[in-house]
Amino acid sequence: MLILNGGMSMGRDQNRAKPYIPENHRKYPLLPSSRKDGGEVFSYPSELLSEVEAILPRGVGLTPYGYDSYEEYFAQIDKYVQKYADSDRDKELFEKYKAKVAAMNQKEDWSVLRYLGPTTDELFGLTHGNVYYWPCSKDAPVYEGVIDDEEFTSYLYSTEPEDWEILEDPTGMAYNTMFNRAKGYMSRKDYDHIQKQLKAMEGPRS
Repeated sequence: MLILNGGMSMGRDQNRAKPYIPENHRKYPLLPSSRKDGGEVFSYPSELLSEVEAILPRGVGLTPYGYDSYEEYFAQIDKYVQKYADSDRDKELFEKYKAKVAAMNQKEDWSVLRYLGPTTDELFGLTHGNVYYWPCSKDAPVYEGVIDDEEFTSYLYSTEPEDWEILEDPTGMAYNTMFNRAKGYMSRKDYDHIQKQLKAMEGPRS
């Protein structure tokens, strides 16, 4: 699968905090695993994160996986600023990244869609009839993927109109992507081609 922002699923503590879901989205069965097991979901700028992580010591990362809330993640960023930012440039880069993540995770701006395509059984799969977030920010309403059944971050899928029903689209991003083939649009043909390439790279399963 073509991964926009990546991470692998791990077990979750039953006592973890539940993800933030805006009041007008609570009528939809969004993020069922995270609502049950806890943990927040994130959209983040992977290229900017790479720049930030270049400042950190080897083995120390900031991928936003395993956090219960955005506040917890931002507190971790602040801790790393104090510990590892040795120059004004480093501090500015951390703050730029933090501000970008904050802007990208205003769920009130995210689109909500029902998946109408076939259920896929891959790790990063989609389930027919389930409701998913398409994250975006108000200042950059561009398709960046789907918060799928793995519920960590966004991955790229086909955006063909027959595969999706728009339920909430405050920025118009989903409509523009699906029907105007705006930036990020991916045809089913292209998606299937990428899947074949990735499976060929993985080799036969044992």
